[in-house]
Amino acid sequence: MLIDDEADFRNVIRWRLEREGHYNVLVAPDGQTGVVLAMEHHPDVILTDFTMPRMNGHEVLQALRANPQTKHIPVILLTSLGSEQKVADSIAMGAACHVEKWADSKTLLGEVSLAFSKHRQVHPASDSVPIPKQGA
Repeated sequence: MLIDDEADFRNVIRWRLEREGHYNVLVAPDGQTGVVLAMEHHPDVILTDFTMPRMNGHEVLQALRANPQTKHIPVILLTSLGSEQKVADSIAMGAACHVEKWADSKTLLGEVSLAFSKHRQVHPASDSVPIPKQGA
């Protein structure tokens, strides 16, 4: 699942995850919508921007960690340069890791794959998004 308020960025990252990583990706245009969708769909991994209207990345992380249905989902924080304190705070709050917002595909897909694999080891019967596409 990808949560970001910038439509162009969402489209680029969704394309990269689907085409290069072979994941099905659910998207949300803001944190509040993302939390609702996460509670409905139970994704295996959530990538969220930090700076968004209606609910920022820390608030998304807090809401997900407070809910028994979503507290186990790995959250990858998408950050911009100069966000060291935000990253440290997010990791302390339970984020799996952070990735710079415009990181190269290898870095992004590597972190998603690692979080996805760890989640599937603990929750193998998950019917959630993203799910690797068959035959890919």
